[in-house]
Amino acid sequence: MEKQNIIDLCGQYGIIPNHIEIIRMNERVLAKINSGQEYFLKGEPADKTYWEACCIYAAALLEHGMNVTHYEKFVDDTYIIQTDDKVFSLERSLSGEPMEFVTYREIAEIGRLLGIQHCISMKIPTPFITATSWSMFGGNQTDAIGDYDENELSFLDFMKHYKSHPLFSKIEFLYREYRQSIHEIWSVLPQVAVQGDFCYYNMLRGIDGNLSIFDFNIAGNEVYLNECIAVGVYHSWYVPYKGKLNEDERFQLFIESYTKERPFQVIEGANFSQLKAIIRAFRYDRVEEGILLNNELEQELFLQETLLILEDAH
Repeated sequence: MEKQNIIDLCGQYGIIPNHIEIIRMNERVLAKINSGQEYFLKGEPADKTYWEACCIYAAALLEHGMNVTHYEKFVDDTYIIQTDDKVFSLERSLSGEPMEFVTYREIAEIGRLLGIQHCISMKIPTPFITATSWSMFGGNQTDAIGDYDENELSFLDFMKHYKSHPLFSKIEFLYREYRQSIHEIWSVLPQVAVQGDFCYYNMLRGIDGNLSIFDFNIAGNEVYLNECIAVGVYHSWYVPYKGKLNEDERFQLFIESYTKERPFQVIEGANFSQLKAIIRAFRYDRVEEGILLNNELEQELFLQETLLILEDAH
């Protein structure tokens, strides 16, 4: 793609560039556009209808007061332009700086904003027909977002490596018991549209400490409790952190901030501990690290910790 193609695409959005910086130009295109205001033009092979739905959802959050990406519309009042092999969107640049780590303030704010997002989503119609990459019980028939079940795949990897360990049978029993119990009520848990990757690396921190949210290209429908716990576990155990709170304290802070905005329904509270246990125990990066352990003592401690995480929910 030449710069003239980028100029032509911007023209369809009513934007005349005075400077173009090409950041990426391969199967996926990313260009920074300056026309008095800064924009990002993004393009990649994708389904036009789905990407349009992502933009519609972001616009709905923006309309309800969330500080999220503003996608531009072009002449026919839609967001997405399709070329021969790619779809393109144009979004306004958000203010703020990327976060290299989080403190208790960001953990609390991310929890609060996730609760707000879920409250807004409950008031608006979802534009999606698929789930997100956080989801469970997709069946693992393909690698498509909303189809595969990463939690189950992580457990299967764990099983292949540790099936002969004396603690495995207890771990497997609790895991399958919790999964079955949660599966039975999954369809009646509150669930509508979400951004799909509500993580610190998709946020910018402003000079006032406020966070802005971008990257809606894997948005979809999700069980709110599932996303809440998964996002909380990720930011409490796996994100670079500066502060004095331990992981459990960070998670508690996250949940308290979330539930101030959207209190759990009774059915969510009743299933919270078991869902947290299987998400925490079988998060893919935790399992990957556990499989790579070569020291027998470290392996034993890893299995004991896995069992303890599950037993704490029993």
